[in-house]
Amino acid sequence: MKDFFISYTGSDVGFATWVAELLEQNQFSVTIQAWDFKPGDNFVSKINEALIECKQLIVILSENYLKSEWCEAEWTSKLTEQIKLKETRIIPIRVESINLKGLLSPIVYIDIVDKPEDEAKQLILNGISGSNIRRSEGYPSYYSLEHNEIDIDYYVNDTTITYVKTCKSRVLRPGKDRIHNRITWFRDEEIHLVSLTEGVRIEYLDLRDTNFNYNIVFDHILEQNEEIEFCVKAILSNKNRRFENFFSTEVITPIKLLSMHLNISDPSVHEIYTQKLSSSPMNIRTEPPQKHIFQSPYHWHIQNPELNFEYKIYW
Repeated sequence: MKDFFISYTGSDVGFATWVAELLEQNQFSVTIQAWDFKPGDNFVSKINEALIECKQLIVILSENYLKSEWCEAEWTSKLTEQIKLKETRIIPIRVESINLKGLLSPIVYIDIVDKPEDEAKQLILNGISGSNIRRSEGYPSYYSLEHNEIDIDYYVNDTTITYVKTCKSRVLRPGKDRIHNRITWFRDEEIHLVSLTEGVRIEYLDLRDTNFNYNIVFDHILEQNEEIEFCVKAILSNKNRRFENFFSTEVITPIKLLSMHLNISDPSVHEIYTQKLSSSPMNIRTEPPQKHIFQSPYHWHIQNPELNFEYKIYW
């Protein structure tokens, strides 16, 4: 007796033979028309023999399959056996987005629609063995990213500020291709923003607030635990001197290392200050400023900066 007979329609022969090969590579015995029915065979007799001699019927489930009368004869014969014995005799594998109706609809299928090959293989092997791995994908993180490092360079000139931000991050919540970012600025100033990373583009957002909002858009869907990196460069006008003597970074996502590098062209600047400030008036843990001798560039490295605090550098 064979483990499986694979039922499919001619338009899905590629999926059928791929599944058959996967099963045989994993020591299951298979009957499939494409390989086991020879010229001159009695087709109806061979189908009947395969149905009788297989333990289970694998259905390659698609729209064309549901329209085929021959396929309907195959799965309905096995369904009768399933109902009578109260044991699993039909294992559908869905290869196309379809809405099931009728007698097949209550049967749980293995869904490989839009799945990458390795994931599809594992879903099929788990499904036919009935031994799904009883393991979650971990605690559902509140944050979509964890930043291994954020590195920011500020270049201060008379009328412009150049801002270069590099992020090295790990994806915690997959399934998207974009990440929201913002720069605090003013509408009476100009910003020219570009991506310095291949495969990453900028999407501008108008959220009508006091920030310059934009998305970092990748050329693929981000996967769980994927390590990503992107770099953007902004040239900001500062004609009205709103940011004449300070910059700050508010920490709203976990960061392992935050680095800020301050380059000032003004030779009169000899001292700078760094400060950790609470983002909430209810939090009294704002620290006093620390004074430093300034030499351009000045480097400030913060290990594991605290969430919901602002890290400010000024002169």
